[in-house]
Amino acid sequence: MKKKLIIFTLMAIVSFNLFAIDVNTIVKNYDNNSVFETSIVESLIVIKDSLGTSKQNIKSWSTKDGKTLIEITDGPDQGQKVLRLNSSIFLYYPEANQIIRLQGSALKDSFMGSDFSYEDLSGDDSIINNYNATLMSEDNSSYIVKLQAKSRKEPYQTQILTIEKITFVCTKATLMSASGKELRKMESSDIRKVDDKYVAFKVEMVDLLKRQGSTTLIIESLDLQTPLDDYLFSTDNLSW
Repeated sequence: MKKKLIIFTLMAIVSFNLFAIDVNTIVKNYDNNSVFETSIVESLIVIKDSLGTSKQNIKSWSTKDGKTLIEITDGPDQGQKVLRLNSSIFLYYPEANQIIRLQGSALKDSFMGSDFSYEDLSGDDSIINNYNATLMSEDNSSYIVKLQAKSRKEPYQTQILTIEKITFVCTKATLMSASGKELRKMESSDIRKVDDKYVAFKVEMVDLLKRQGSTTLIIESLDLQTPLDDYLFSTDNLSW
């Protein structure tokens, strides 16, 4: 009986190793799903705070190498644009025909009064490039992954992500400072397949440094096929 028990235990260990997935594979699959060659997205942003509810429509253009252009197409800030190039963000205000450059800690600032930061909506999503990952736990549907930033320049030094096993979409995230203070929490839903990617069409963000409120981003259209001209991501193009 003892010999059979040992054999059974060894077989169970072998079977587990055959089907287990390491954290580097999880991260690679997450990156492959969440990083697009190009994207054109039209979204509605709903902001709830102590003053009530406000809405903004935005359109964004992005490339795999981290370039992003965002335009407010309707709402209180209509006409304003945000351009992300590497570690700098340029804000365009049409009323003053003025471009302002943001760098460093300013990337953590609120995007148009929402719970999202400029970094949240325009940053490089690649985990592999920016973080070291540890698999904390898993269940039948998800992995819980802890990320530690490779450099001090990352706005979130620690992240705890819940990643779906089937889609490799992040459904929950806790975003923290270097000291471990929780800064923001995110939840995503309405996951749909677009081409060969799985995308959450609804994302709710809560800024934990605020007393109350939340911001929900709802994707209304998504194009992952159209090539984008480099001129689109130039400061010269912002005022047009």
